[in-house]
Amino acid sequence: MNEQRQWCTENPSLFSNLPEELILHILLRLPVRSLLRFKSVCKSWLSLISDPKFGKSHYDISASPTHRCLTKGNDSEIESIDVDASSLHDDSSVVSLKFPLPPPPREGYVFGPDPPSDVEFVGSCRGFVLVAYPQGDVIVWNPSTGVQRRIVDDLDEMIAMYPTGFGYDKSTDDYLLVIMNVIPEGYYPEDVPDLPTTIRIFSMKTNSWFNQEGTYAQYVDMGCAHLKIGAFLNDTLHWLVTSYETKLHLIIAFDLVQRSFSEIPLPHVLARELENKHWYNLRVMGECLSLCYPGNMDSMAEIWMLKDYKVQSSWAKLFVFSTCNIPRNVIYPICFTKHGELFCSYGSGRLMIVDDKGWQLLDQSTKWPKPHMMFGEERECMLPCGLYRESLLSLTNDFQEASEDDQ
Repeated sequence: MNEQRQWCTENPSLFSNLPEELILHILLRLPVRSLLRFKSVCKSWLSLISDPKFGKSHYDISASPTHRCLTKGNDSEIESIDVDASSLHDDSSVVSLKFPLPPPPREGYVFGPDPPSDVEFVGSCRGFVLVAYPQGDVIVWNPSTGVQRRIVDDLDEMIAMYPTGFGYDKSTDDYLLVIMNVIPEGYYPEDVPDLPTTIRIFSMKTNSWFNQEGTYAQYVDMGCAHLKIGAFLNDTLHWLVTSYETKLHLIIAFDLVQRSFSEIPLPHVLARELENKHWYNLRVMGECLSLCYPGNMDSMAEIWMLKDYKVQSSWAKLFVFSTCNIPRNVIYPICFTKHGELFCSYGSGRLMIVDDKGWQLLDQSTKWPKPHMMFGEERECMLPCGLYRESLLSLTNDFQEASEDDQ
């Protein structure tokens, strides 16, 4: 990196002879990490690359966007891993990041010098990640640039109890945190009043909450933490729930632009009763909604993909394989690599890459051997929202940018 900076600085004439428009087009096609380094080449490049309009243009026209996955290392650090790396043990594919600025301790809450191990990633969109601290604060964070902003509110109970999602409304250029109040699992069919689903939304642009007006059907929570996190696709947040009326499992979709609800039926074979339903995970993979089952000693791992959005007949079971050769005999798909392989977790935050037959190609477990603990036992960490796309995007209000020394 220092050699690149020195070479650019010592050869300014190579750039001064180029038209500004050509320099702009060249920079817009470079990876985010290169652009962050090139901010130190000269003042004009620093100004250009730091311009929010440049960040938006770069995000929109990027020829080959890069994706990374966050996983917790030690209590005081986060590892950002290139999902397309040739090796998960190659230090060049792994970047150690500082936790977003932890909020001050609340009265009666003991908060040590290092962030707690149960900090969670609870949403991601356009390069931003929602990071939730156990005392209730939520921070919106761009891991690529270090910018961050805290949502000051008591959100710990709401995020733990209700389906939550983070997405982008392109019609207003606004990032939204959505919390949906549904019936908790185990309270239907007779035990609840006729109370429809309600929606509460936090606007990053106005820094305020509002209730979404409308009359919505009743839905029942699936009762599992990773299914409370909305999958963002096509301007819409998606959750796997149960219909209170029909008792069928389905996906509900909340369009952030139209502010409207719709339902997406599951494959017929799964709609009535998901076997071991708490194990299923709803993800966006290959630009498609995907329903993933991790498998176990007695059953195969499966990935169902909705190839044609909202068309029930387009559900296809594209991946079926045994997990007998995988540690713990479970696999939680996170995304596809650019080579079509599966980037996965197999519990306790450990990562691996497997082919479409389930054969293990790369394993990261020896590099980060420390499991995450909860109540004295290892916790299965499926990293539902640890995936993010690198970007230079920023927000309009009250964002703090990390100094260059922190990058």
